[in-house]
Amino acid sequence: MSDYKETFQLPFELTNGNDGRGSKWFSSAKLRKRFEADLRKLRLTRSPFLFPVRVHVVRVLGKGQRLWDTSSIGRGNWKEIEDALVACGWFHDDSPKFITMTTFDQDPCRKSSGPFVEVTITQDGSFPGDKKTEVML
Repeated sequence: MSDYKETFQLPFELTNGNDGRGSKWFSSAKLRKRFEADLRKLRLTRSPFLFPVRVHVVRVLGKGQRLWDTSSIGRGNWKEIEDALVACGWFHDDSPKFITMTTFDQDPCRKSSGPFVEVTITQDGSFPGDKKTEVML
């Protein structure tokens, strides 16, 4: 297994989805497009990883915010942020072939800097039969 690890911060605030997702996809599509535009303005585009990855998402709380139930962290707007990262070239797509696992956490200790999202990406093996990524391991 490679030691590849990359951590970056996104100036977005995670929502917990307590207002419901509904059956209408257009609001989530608008959100995804807004996140994509913001990522492009920040020059957070790249070529996709050449290996499967694990993604760890940390909700860094801001002033006046409190911790959520652990089951609420990943159910809000993370999907739209992830889709925007795909559109900006971070991943080929968000299928399990490319993103093998996504985990979530919260950090109440950096409230003076928050709210923001911290993302850590680590390599999770290689694609079967891919000599390029097998050499990287």
